[in-house]
Amino acid sequence: MNNNNNKSDKSRYTHIEVFDNETQEMLKEFAQTSPDLVQDIIDSFEPEASVLIAEIRESVEKKDKTGLQKAVHALAGISGSIGAKKLEMVSRDTDKLIKSNSMDQAYSLAEEILFAYDELIASLDKILR
Repeated sequence: MNNNNNKSDKSRYTHIEVFDNETQEMLKEFAQTSPDLVQDIIDSFEPEASVLIAEIRESVEKKDKTGLQKAVHALAGISGSIGAKKLEMVSRDTDKLIKSNSMDQAYSLAEEILFAYDELIASLDKILR
């Protein structure tokens, strides 16, 4: 039964856009007029985010509650700062589960963070093309 809840929790993110609409439009416009600016956004976000993603993977593997909470909290913050709506939401929801001590659900939802991150990077690459 708990596994079904995890599936339905994860499916709630499938309809959420990678970026909020305003950010999506702005990035598309900048990609046409100032591609270097979009690249700067990626260059400032991606190195820190990739470290946090690695920390999330490791924390899930080791069942490290404290490490996971620190990493998802930080990832939610930097994701929000660039308008990465889906990654921010999944990270914040995972953080809430950790704070409520729902660790099985938090570890499961952390996997969705990895998918949202990959989707974000692919979307940024697509915008630059």
